[in-house]
Amino acid sequence: MKKKTLEHATAKKILQAAEQVFLAKGFEGSSINMIADKAKIHKSLIYHHFKSKERLWKAVKTNLLEIHIGKEVSQLDYPMDSFKNFLQSLLTLHFEFYDKNPTIVRFVLWQRLERITDEIQGVSEERLNTIAPQIKEFQDRGEVRSDLNPYMVSYIIMKTVSLPFMDPPEFFRGPDVQQYKQTFLEMIIEGLYLAFSVQKTSNDSNYPRIYSL
Repeated sequence: MKKKTLEHATAKKILQAAEQVFLAKGFEGSSINMIADKAKIHKSLIYHHFKSKERLWKAVKTNLLEIHIGKEVSQLDYPMDSFKNFLQSLLTLHFEFYDKNPTIVRFVLWQRLERITDEIQGVSEERLNTIAPQIKEFQDRGEVRSDLNPYMVSYIIMKTVSLPFMDPPEFFRGPDVQQYKQTFLEMIIEGLYLAFSVQKTSNDSNYPRIYSL
């Protein structure tokens, strides 16, 4: 086996072992020794390939994203022809991404629990969830309410779609789970669109209100 091929195989073995250990123990509860034992290699090989536990944690997350979606969610293109199509595409993609990738959800939960710093976490929730520039563009085009901070709109949208996977409700279990998930997705698409889009109402106001300030 050629040297490069062998090194690639070793790095892959380390990543697989590290993923299992990190998922079970979190970042703080894991150690290089644990990962070396899991991979059945000497810990010096881990330092050779990844230098530190922090870099290994970031490498595991990046590897998971590459395996499951090929590239970062933040690099994916969403239709910009209308806010409605943009919102529907984005929410559907992220909802399905969380639903199909419980491993990544567990990594995110560990990061929240342990309050892992930006330097350690690598591909962060913020990088995955930043859609403020697109929201600002729709505001400039008159499709999204201009009285709202685009970063706040981005935050609400992305937290809403991730919430049922970070803190699963009871109705996301059982025989009718797929029906409930589809209904939930449709409701948040419709609800968020109505909350943030510019719409004419009977009193000629551009901003629909459920409440009065």
